[in-house]
Amino acid sequence: QYIPFSTITQRSLHHVLCENNLSLSEDAVSSLMSAYDSLSTFPDVAPALESLAKTSSLTPVVFSNGTQQMVGNSVHNSPDLSPHSTVFHDIITIEQVKRFKPHPDVYHHLARKVGKSKDQMGEMWLVSGNPFDIVGAKAVGMKACWVDRAGSGWTDALIEGEAGVPDLVVKGLGEVVEGVKQA
Repeated sequence: QYIPFSTITQRSLHHVLCENNLSLSEDAVSSLMSAYDSLSTFPDVAPALESLAKTSSLTPVVFSNGTQQMVGNSVHNSPDLSPHSTVFHDIITIEQVKRFKPHPDVYHHLARKVGKSKDQMGEMWLVSGNPFDIVGAKAVGMKACWVDRAGSGWTDALIEGEAGVPDLVVKGLGEVVEGVKQA
């Protein structure tokens, strides 16, 4: 059963509140949910996006489990992210597929949205700090760059061998553009 990510997020908040014997007014919950529209970014995001904007050989898109409205609001309204929103050629969410990453259908949806076929999956890069996303991308033949901010190394063993390992591991987004161009 597909439930929009924004609904899951709100239900998760209610769950945590109940689990900790806490309560919030509906206005407070609404205020917390709208905080997604102005999330701050890591310090390396702005310089990485500036570098990406100067790299015509790459076509960056936002690819998210969030809803189009949720992600669009964040990209276009966040004080940290909105000045760089034009770097992204598209915002692609999983709403049309009604499945979440790492399901293969969502990566195939991404390919269709950027004009690629299933046979061209290896021409696309996914950059993420989420191991499940890296594993999902690799499972359909995409190249994957894992952002290892903690510097603890790749430990996910869901898929054994090279098929389950990122093609590129970086400690921050500032390393992504050069790493992808050199790979």
